Amino acid sequence: MPCAFKFIFAAMNEFAKKYFNLILFLATIAGFCLPQPGALSGPFILAVLCFIIFASSFKVDFSPAFFQSQTRTVIGFYVLRFLVLPAALFWLIQPFSPFYATGVFLLCVLPAGVTSPAFTNVFKGDVTLALALLILSSMLTPLVLPYLGGWLMAETLQVDLFRLFTTLFITVIFPYLAHLPVRRYRKVSHWMQHHDSFISIVGIAVIFTLAIAEYRSVLLTQTGQILPYFLVSFAVFLFLYLFGWWVLPSTSRSNKVALLFSSGANNVALGIVVSFLYFPIQTGVFFVVCEVVWVLVLIPVRRWMVKVA
Repeated sequence: MPCAFKFIFAAMNEFAKKYFNLILFLATIAGFCLPQPGALSGPFILAVLCFIIFASSFKVDFSPAFFQSQTRTVIGFYVLRFLVLPAALFWLIQPFSPFYATGVFLLCVLPAGVTSPAFTNVFKGDVTLALALLILSSMLTPLVLPYLGGWLMAETLQVDLFRLFTTLFITVIFPYLAHLPVRRYRKVSHWMQHHDSFISIVGIAVIFTLAIAEYRSVLLTQTGQILPYFLVSFAVFLFLYLFGWWVLPSTSRSNKVALLFSSGANNVALGIVVSFLYFPIQTGVFFVVCEVVWVLVLIPVRRWMVKVA
């Protein structure tokens, strides 16, 4: 690849990482301006998320070595954070608000985001542990989300569970399987590893734009619901970060950093896709708000991490 193109792509990658908030703001404006995509929006959002996970797979080593050093920590935290906690919060909230019980459950059961190892690395945490949790939570989501959700929400969830499983398999696992033969080509693998941030951020912005365009009428006519969605999701994200830090109090600081970001920096883009395809409009709007909060909550989290460093 010519040096000029390398420089341009490198600059675009750094710009995307540095100005993620600006990109998300522009995506919001675009969502309110563009026409509604209609029936094509669901498949297109799904395809974009698949490509994000496909690109991110090049940066992750899925070898069993990741799991050998801290198997008990990985499995123990996964069970507490991605199985017990979502179910417990659903049971606690459901008597007061079935809607928020469903939304919080879906938000909590989502796997760790592809950015969690990067944040862990920035704050000198155990990247190996963060990668292991990313792998485990992502691979089990196609089973956990539909079937744990189906068990908890049997009376209110009107979703074809096998179809939901198939969608999650195509979205989460298929992109990883598809990247394996391509990974052998060193130039392609090297390019993907060094530009995955740009692909992920722009992809999330595209998903955000399409979701806002589709839900624009609700966002503009039912503005009174946005503030409660914002406050609830902000509180849940802060709780998830604190849970990751405090759930295993005797573990090392580097482990706590990995657990903190594996818990809080989850894959909200997947939540937008799932809610868009399978849940009522209000749930989709809730997850659009969650995507904004996901970014904003990183501001106090980063400041707090600097103080405890």
